[in-house]
Amino acid sequence: MQVTRNYEGIDLQKLQIIVEASQKKYVNTNEGALLYSVGRNVFRNLGERAGARRKIGGKLIYNVELINQYIEREYGQ
Repeated sequence: MQVTRNYEGIDLQKLQIIVEASQKKYVNTNEGALLYSVGRNVFRNLGERAGARRKIGGKLIYNVELINQYIEREYGQ
């Protein structure tokens, strides 16, 4: 049995970014916002509160593992 999927209305480029970002230890602000389905400012604040922000040269990156731990600790059941 062949399963067909309807990808109409799905931005495949964004989906690709999300999949790739989910496999990284560090993400930039745009990738993180897409990965967590939040805006850039919300993601930046989340990364700050989680202690996940790293600055390398002029570029900001965020540790996904630390953000996940923070979310579970602060918002988990």
